[in-house]
Parts: sequence; C-alpha cells; structure tokens
Amino acid sequence: MERINNFRRKKVGSNLDQIKDNPDQASDTSTAFPEEPEVGQHNHQGDLRKVWVNLKLLFSMLADSFNGKYPVPKKTALVLTLALLYLISPVDILPDIFPLIGFADDVAVLAFAFSLINDDLENYRTWKMNY
Repeated sequence: MERINNFRRKKVGSNLDQIKDNPDQASDTSTAFPEEPEVGQHNHQGDLRKVWVNLKLLFSMLADSFNGKYPVPKKTALVLTLALLYLISPVDILPDIFPLIGFADDVAVLAFAFSLINDDLENYRTWKMNY
C-alpha cells in the first residue's frame, strides 16, 4: 500500500512552459496513427472489402485453373468442395428455416474455409502479379 501512496503525480501546470513556446499549437499533432486499426477495434467496411477481394481472387484462380494456366492446390480444392457440399446440404447445424440465425453456420463455414485457403490465395495473387 505504501508504494501506491508514494506514487508521484504530474502537476497540471508542468506542461505550461511547452505551450508558451508555441501558443499557436493547441495540441501535439506530431503523433502518427497507424493505418491498421488496433487489436480489439473492428473495421467492418474493410472486412467486407477484403472478403469481396478474396472472392474475386478465388473466382479468378478457378478460371485460370479451368483454362489450364494455374494448378489449384489439392487442399484448396478439397476445402472448397467440402464447404460447397455443406452449403447445399439440407442438413445443417442450425436449420435455414430460422431467419438470420439459420445462415450463421453457413457464414461460419465460409469464413473457416477462407481462413484455410488464405495462404493459397496469397500464393495465387503473387503468381498473378508476376504472370
């Protein structure tokens, strides 16, 4: 308890001399903020944009695969096949009869599938940029 009581606090007027040096500057604007949001903050618009970009990249990868330009990794083909089978299957963890709640498991399966094939999508993106 003595350590807490011995804690020194900064006096309110201690920064007054810095303000007197430059009175036009109301606050410190030299602080740079990172582009990415901190952990715990969510940027839903950025998340949706990333999902859309990944979907377009996936369809491009599949198109290049059908044209014989790019071989789709077996893991990616397996994950996509299983996710698609789950989506079209009438047996769900949460039935689709319930509005919104019924589609939550489908969205979770898609999110999980994209997390599994993310490395393969990045490899394809690199290949596409160099091709």
